[in-house]
Amino acid sequence: MADNLRQKVLHVFKKLHRTRMNTFQGDEHALKVTRNKINEEYKKYKNVTNPAAIEELNKFAEEVEHEIRTTVIQAVETEPGRFALRITPDTALVDNVPYKDCDILKNNKNQDLSTSTPKSERKK
Repeated sequence: MADNLRQKVLHVFKKLHRTRMNTFQGDEHALKVTRNKINEEYKKYKNVTNPAAIEELNKFAEEVEHEIRTTVIQAVETEPGRFALRITPDTALVDNVPYKDCDILKNNKNQDLSTSTPKSERKK
């Protein structure tokens, strides 16, 4: 059981470093900072022996790896004021959707928004 848990921890550790190398490719400063942070966090918890706590830490490390892989976009300045984005296939881009407050629109459908009563003055 302990060997299996150790293998899982090492697998996620290596996966974090591979993701770091792919995500920050060509950016020596970011590569160095993330390497140091990953190693620092693993060293901080190296004396944890409770299997449940180790599983929880491992789960957190997997979530961090997923966030780095899917949300970080690398921008490189190609010329002054112009940037090239390096977007990986794993990057989860979300469409830009304008914000709409549905409650106000429903309640004030036929009413001018400038004459509506503020929430703090409405009857409860």
